[in-house]
Amino acid sequence: MIFLQSQLFSPLGAQVFFEDFRESEVDTDKWNILNLKWGENISKESHGGVVPENVYIQNGNLVIRALGDYYQGDIKGHGQNTKIGGALSTKKKFTSGSYEVRAKICSQLGALSAFWTYYYENEEYNHEIDFEFPGHNQHPFKPEDSDLDWGLLSNWRGVADDHQNTADIYIGDQTDGEFHLYRFDWYSGSETEQPRIEWYYDDKLIHQSFEHIPEHAAEFSIGIWFPWWIGKSNFDIDYMYIDWVKIIPFE
Repeated sequence: MIFLQSQLFSPLGAQVFFEDFRESEVDTDKWNILNLKWGENISKESHGGVVPENVYIQNGNLVIRALGDYYQGDIKGHGQNTKIGGALSTKKKFTSGSYEVRAKICSQLGALSAFWTYYYENEEYNHEIDFEFPGHNQHPFKPEDSDLDWGLLSNWRGVADDHQNTADIYIGDQTDGEFHLYRFDWYSGSETEQPRIEWYYDDKLIHQSFEHIPEHAAEFSIGIWFPWWIGKSNFDIDYMYIDWVKIIPFE
């Protein structure tokens, strides 16, 4: 398959969302700072969810703080006080478009750095797109095989395996101390355009999906959390840094 880099245009009248975090605090007119827990499997691993204390702005960057298994500080999570992340989501919902983040992801194998869209009604109507690190942990790999040179690129229309696609692929060095561009282009489809999702790393197309493409408007989220299916959280404190976020609507 030949991968071509697409030219992005916002339709006349569509408003581009851009946030460069130049204020001293997160703009709560644009963002919800999350305070909850999801995706826990007690039979395998527990975690402390995400809390607002782990989301803040510093030196012109959005900072997402990750508190690992060695953390002994004062921040309290949901049900436990280790393995606590942070996340925020747009107040506005978006549909098809280009979603791009300039970021330094967290360098720990036991903390999942993630960018995703999400809309949920029930197990059969879960419309979601994910760009997550580390990868190299989906079947036939195991959590202890997690590798930050790999990423998980997923899209969902439901929770069941036959309603979603996940690609576990090699991308390259994500923790070289530099900012990188993470982007996915979501085409919900029309009479003249095939529904699909394209994932890009530093402007290079790395994966496409043509099945189970979401169509419902969704929030866009950025965060770190601690699922059971990644590496061990053998650290105290680490961070993800976000320089800017840009969403270009296609409709």
